[in-house]
Amino acid sequence: MPAGFEGGILQHIPPLPWATSVTIRIAIADDHPVLLAGMEHLLQSRPGLVVAGLVKNSTALVELVSSTSVDVVVTDFSMPHGRYGDGIAMLRFLQRRFPKIHLVVLTGTESPLVLANIQAAGIRCIISKADPLEHLLPALQAACNDGSYVSPEVQKLLAGATAGDVPGASLSKRESEVLRMYAEGLSVIEIAVRIGRSRKTVSTQKIAAMRKLGLGTDAEVFQYAIAHGLVNASQLARAKASDAG
Repeated sequence: MPAGFEGGILQHIPPLPWATSVTIRIAIADDHPVLLAGMEHLLQSRPGLVVAGLVKNSTALVELVSSTSVDVVVTDFSMPHGRYGDGIAMLRFLQRRFPKIHLVVLTGTESPLVLANIQAAGIRCIISKADPLEHLLPALQAACNDGSYVSPEVQKLLAGATAGDVPGASLSKRESEVLRMYAEGLSVIEIAVRIGRSRKTVSTQKIAAMRKLGLGTDAEVFQYAIAHGLVNASQLARAKASDAG
């Protein structure tokens, strides 16, 4: 019995509905080769599950999903060096570009705030890397049925968070979006063009978001965004590199 499954937890999971009649194609994204190999071995051993591809960043993931039939994407939360970023920004991009594909997030974060923000972005199936990989199986089942599944470690971490811990909980949807894009390195003008609003409106929303969160400077916006999972450090580094160029 795998570590972490004392009491036969997996024995109580209902049979996977696709095991005899439906094939589920899965794309896996993670920048750790050993973990990729482990997930591939686990999933290929189950009838009805097909690994459509293994990739190491968001660039390769989007290329794979764009060119291959995929039902579920299992993705790491932090994967630097991809054209489409990582973290919340990447997840939201995948949701917009591929709305019919189910998402399962695999993450090593121990921050309740980051996990809460992943949920706030609409991700309902989250697996901690601290838990056995076998938790991917019920997560895939839940994802394919539009359900929810969080592994034990994620449950434990989220249990320590309160409603007030949810990142940007007091912000409107548009204020949160503007703050995230600004933290990613976009200027007010660039944000206005992207969302089809005036520069004045975007500036007002940015100022309102900063006031609600008690942020006084751009540096504090960046620090808040990283600490709360709105962007990853790799995204901020790219933004600074772009500004420097």
